[in-house]
Amino acid sequence: MKKKERESMSIKVIDYIRDIEVQIEYIRREFAEEIQLIENKHHKEVEELQRSYQSQLKEYSLLKESELENQLAAEQQNLVVSLGEKKATLKMKFVQQKEELVNTILKEVLNQYGNRQNEEADTVS
Repeated sequence: MKKKERESMSIKVIDYIRDIEVQIEYIRREFAEEIQLIENKHHKEVEELQRSYQSQLKEYSLLKESELENQLAAEQQNLVVSLGEKKATLKMKFVQQKEELVNTILKEVLNQYGNRQNEEADTVS
């Protein structure tokens, strides 16, 4: 393999790696934005539930107050669990997409590198 060809391939590999990094950062930002939207929605839902239940608590007796506080805590816990599940799903999707992207680009790099080596072997023979 000629020096210029090796340098050209090295530059291409570096460019592929930079492209991977840019694409991974783009995907990470998308998932971070999606997680932030989910968290904001979660906080709004919790606030709405709190306002709703606080209003109801004023109208009920002390016995009902205790019952509603327990119900609120359970629903808040359900929302926390739901948020955790959504975040975990998004993180898994991010990792999967990142791995697919890296594998695709690596296959392309290896394919091009392998073709060049085959061409060199044919030339040497």
